[in-house]
Amino acid sequence: MPYKIFSMFFTVIVIFLFLQGCASNRNYAWGKYDSTLYSHYKNPQDKGKNLEKLKEITENAEKEDRVPPGLYAEYGYALYESGNTSEAIINFEKEKAKWPESNIFMEKMIRNVKRQEENLKKSSAVSTSGSEEVGK
Repeated sequence: MPYKIFSMFFTVIVIFLFLQGCASNRNYAWGKYDSTLYSHYKNPQDKGKNLEKLKEITENAEKEDRVPPGLYAEYGYALYESGNTSEAIINFEKEKAKWPESNIFMEKMIRNVKRQEENLKKSSAVSTSGSEEVGK
């Protein structure tokens, strides 16, 4: 009789532990990130749609204070591609603050964005001054 009770107890414990291992990880609020990423790779020309979806995912994750690693960086890069460099830098800074292990990479991204902004300013200044001289 005690053997049957022990075996039933052991079986219940094993089933319980097995089911605990199957539980999903809810540490981060990924939202529909996977389907957004898939649709972006499938239709890369829809950059505006991807940007809006990433913005929504990021805002929802911030509300729950469960922003996953890399989300700010991904959203920042999408902003950078769309030409919104100041917002891109803000998101790279958020990624760096939230996930310190990304510090080196985010610093490099910020430096590259700032360098590109400077180059664009220089080239627009040169083209503006060149067009003024041509008009004289």
